Amino acid sequence: MPQRKARSGTPARPHRTQQERREETRRRLLDATITVLVEQGYARLTTNEVAKRAGVSQGAIFTHFETKADLLCASVELLFPRLIQDYLAGLGAQPAGRDRISAAIQGLWVVFQRPELQAAIELYVAARTDPELQAALAAMEGPHRDNLVRVARELFPEAASHKEFEAVVELVVDAVQGAVIARVARPDHPSLQRMLKVLTRFVHRSFSRGRHRPLERA
Repeated sequence: MPQRKARSGTPARPHRTQQERREETRRRLLDATITVLVEQGYARLTTNEVAKRAGVSQGAIFTHFETKADLLCASVELLFPRLIQDYLAGLGAQPAGRDRISAAIQGLWVVFQRPELQAAIELYVAARTDPELQAALAAMEGPHRDNLVRVARELFPEAASHKEFEAVVELVVDAVQGAVIARVARPDHPSLQRMLKVLTRFVHRSFSRGRHRPLERA
């Protein structure tokens, strides 16, 4: 029986390789994991629900990931670069002449309000009593923090040679993350914005010592 020809004007779909199909399935699983983590939280997330959202069988998950912890950490590993790109886009949209350090810290505060990032923080809390999750996160956290420092150096090249630059960046990230956790118990408390202002002043003082050119203007 002759094969039916493609309808005129409709391009034939390119044949996908096995590797391309595998990568697509993996990406669907990761995206579905982030969605379920945001909607249901870590405690209620199941691989069965993730598989259903991704449109695959539950067994398919474990052809791509050895454990549930590996699936969760791979999802967060995919999420973080997306959030960094959104963060950089937000900074790029800031008006010229604005205090760059203040804009960077406020932008970080905004990104940490994102539901997907707050859901990711749940994993770090859960890892306290889950050695398998803790080990998986530890393998991912180092490269992620290195990437954050790299981005900070690109944003503030004039301060990047400061001997305490990396420590200050780590302090800012951890302070904002801690404030976001505190916000769960006391949303919109004025002390949180006061903390961000104090943090901004601290960074200015840290990077202005011994320098003649101020950092606050682009």
